[in-house]
Amino acid sequence: MKLEGRFWITRNGQRLAGEGRIELLARIADCGSITRAAKVMGMSYKAAWDAVDAMNKAAGEPLVERSVGGKGGGGTRLTAAGCELIERFRLHQREHRRFLASLEEGQAAPGALRTSARNQLTGRVLAIRPGDLCDEVELGLAGDQRLLAAITHGSTERLGLSLGDSVLLLVKAPWVHLVDEAGALQGELRELRRGASHCEAQVELPGGVRLTALLGIDAADAMRLRVGQRVGLQIDPQQVILCL
Repeated sequence: MKLEGRFWITRNGQRLAGEGRIELLARIADCGSITRAAKVMGMSYKAAWDAVDAMNKAAGEPLVERSVGGKGGGGTRLTAAGCELIERFRLHQREHRRFLASLEEGQAAPGALRTSARNQLTGRVLAIRPGDLCDEVELGLAGDQRLLAAITHGSTERLGLSLGDSVLLLVKAPWVHLVDEAGALQGELRELRRGASHCEAQVELPGGVRLTALLGIDAADAMRLRVGQRVGLQIDPQQVILCL
């Protein structure tokens, strides 16, 4: 099993460039023509031109422009802003790949996201349901389990979320609640550590993902928790943080 993900560069909530658009810009730079670049990429001229036009508008300045004169009588070339966008995207792309590799290895690589949240897991956007104030985002996890996140409309736009996107989920341990097997998520209690006033429980979900929950001693005793026990987990959708 291999983690995969993609990201977009956005500006003022508008999608500016992803891997496909960056590849198109690079081809235009190489070919000096949108027509030839589109042919190399196996796309129509209209699709290529629409992508270039959308990038120019989202960037707020031309990334691609027509050139005149020269040996071939002119053509198409990237502006300085277009060249800089390619360079920035590829830099971020390398860091993104390093980050995914670090998640697979179960450790944080230099430059990866560092956070106090104990639970970091990946999910895929299955649905986005707009509400009065917040959007409900349905996420698919490993092991065919699902989790809901509630985020504001502005957050949805700022992240540029769309169906199929791979996202990172952050959940603090006190926000993970152990319940009976009727919980939203199902798993097996793998570790239970008792402290003076609280217990730390590690629950493994199908697919090998582990979540850490923090609960009081009295609550743990009332549930008669034991390693190997099947338990349910509930997480308030408003306490799920999404990252791209």
